[in-house]
Amino acid sequence: MSHKNLARRGTAAQSTTAQWSADRAIDGGKDSSVLSASCAATNVEARPWWRLDLQAAYRVSIVVVTYREDCCPNNRKDFQIRFGNSLQDEGNDNPSCAVISSDSASNSVTYSCSDREGRYINVFSRGYIILDFKALLVCEVEVYETEYFTRSFMKIAFNSTANLTDPTVTDSVLKELKSALALRGITNVTLSWSQNP
Repeated sequence: MSHKNLARRGTAAQSTTAQWSADRAIDGGKDSSVLSASCAATNVEARPWWRLDLQAAYRVSIVVVTYREDCCPNNRKDFQIRFGNSLQDEGNDNPSCAVISSDSASNSVTYSCSDREGRYINVFSRGYIILDFKALLVCEVEVYETEYFTRSFMKIAFNSTANLTDPTVTDSVLKELKSALALRGITNVTLSWSQNP
């Protein structure tokens, strides 16, 4: 999983605002108490929703939602996480990433979006029961894209009298190459021989 939270570069909106605006759920603060003023909140309504616009389409694998901890744990029940590229019905018609069918023991829940691509992430109430009015209280949303690994091959010509069939010598060559790359700012690499030198 990439460690860059895509939500921080996005913009947020919600169906209504009850004192706390939608952007508070992407401010980087994971304090889940209302006293922190770091949570987004809608009014009590039939189909509340909160939406994140990532500003571009990404392949997303994980969405982490931190809900308010000091109030209303049953409000999470029957909410859905939706993810896709459509703004139809405010984005609530996008494919489902997760259905929150029961109360979680934790106020911070990780959902898998099955490595799908999209731009909009919604948290919303399904609203099956017309009289089921509730508020949506979201303290932080984090979005992590799928990390892609690139593989590169290079040919190296050696001018050496060292025995390159000796594993300690070949390991030493890889360590020196890794050090040389690190001096150029390339640090997140794994080096290996595709064939014995």
